[in-house]
Amino acid sequence: MSRRAFLFGILIVGLLIVSLYRAKYGARDTAAELMAVEAQIEDARHEKALLETELSHMSRREWIEEYARNELGMAPPRPDQIARESDLDAVVGPPLKAGESVKPEDAEGEK
Repeated sequence: MSRRAFLFGILIVGLLIVSLYRAKYGARDTAAELMAVEAQIEDARHEKALLETELSHMSRREWIEEYARNELGMAPPRPDQIARESDLDAVVGPPLKAGESVKPEDAEGEK
């Protein structure tokens, strides 16, 4: 019986050693994964700060006006381009009725 207990004890000790070995390397792998995730989080924070800076720069009125002029060819409206609501019928024509469409000859006459 003593021999069986001894072999059983050796088996248990062997299993404990293998389990400890696996746990140690499992913890090392988990720590490596954790460091990689923390690095990704730090990169995302840096990118977020960069995008917020870019957004604040591009939200400035001066930048929007400069972009509209240079890239889109837009400019502030001239006085002759501004029309009152009461003048719209004379400028663009009367409103269409339901189901009515613009005729091609009417569109050419407006040009």
